[in-house]
Amino acid sequence: MQVVYYLIYTDLYRSAFDVVGVERRFGKLLPVMFASLFVNVLAPVAGVGGVALLVDDAAQRGQSGSRVAGGTLLALAAEFGAFIPVLVGGLLYLLLRQKLHAYELLGAAIVLTVTSSLVGLLTLGLWDRDRLYRLFHWLQAAVNRVAARLGRPALLAKGWADEHAAEFVRAAQAVATHPRKLIRTLSAALTGHLVNLACFCTLTLAFHELVPLGVLVAGYAMSITFRIASITPQGAGVAEGVTVLVYASLGVPRAQATAITLAFRGLFIWVPTFVGFVLIRQVRSFEDGARSDGAEARQKERDPH
Repeated sequence: MQVVYYLIYTDLYRSAFDVVGVERRFGKLLPVMFASLFVNVLAPVAGVGGVALLVDDAAQRGQSGSRVAGGTLLALAAEFGAFIPVLVGGLLYLLLRQKLHAYELLGAAIVLTVTSSLVGLLTLGLWDRDRLYRLFHWLQAAVNRVAARLGRPALLAKGWADEHAAEFVRAAQAVATHPRKLIRTLSAALTGHLVNLACFCTLTLAFHELVPLGVLVAGYAMSITFRIASITPQGAGVAEGVTVLVYASLGVPRAQATAITLAFRGLFIWVPTFVGFVLIRQVRSFEDGARSDGAEARQKERDPH
């Protein structure tokens, strides 16, 4: 089921790139997606490391990095947006069972804020271009100000803000003019969450603890919420702890709750992260580095001095 999920996850991004006019072959995109998971663990800054890898890989292939960034934002917005109904369902079930806590509401609020911000960026590109341009100019000035204080030259060149804002506007227009492609992207995101729920259900059977659908949804909702909202890489430690607490509070024996949660997190996060580590050399950015290292080694063999 997790193999199916990551095929769908890759198709989600391929579909989002298609919406903004970037063509990526599925077979070429798959190793980059796994590599981005590995990079997100190494640089856990709201998924920025994975986004940077996708953008750099596109640039290495002669594609528009700004369009890829817009497509990545669209994919994230679709993934989080499709998760919102699952999150609301989980929160309602916890509320009805009188097991809803403040930290769960806080995590849900963070997810809603992140999702609204992603949708807001794309909406600005469609409805309020001036504000989007001002936002990019502010970001450029802030980054270069930090660089100056560190005694470094400007990191973002003159014209960066206008160029990238214009690409985001084009990406937003593409979303508006291709509703069928957008629906396909949202469908892929929703299907991915349904496959993950089915995986959770299968794991409960594997550990001899069949649970009601409401309990299943509540546990899954909190697992994904604290993967997004936690400051640790992929929610390591936090997501596991909260999910076990939720299942235990809803009547699942603690031993089975722990086994189910750890098995799901291992299959969903850590096995794909290891696959990303193995496949990262197939990403264009690292592939070129590997070739350079190999050429340098061969040169040293021919001329040891």
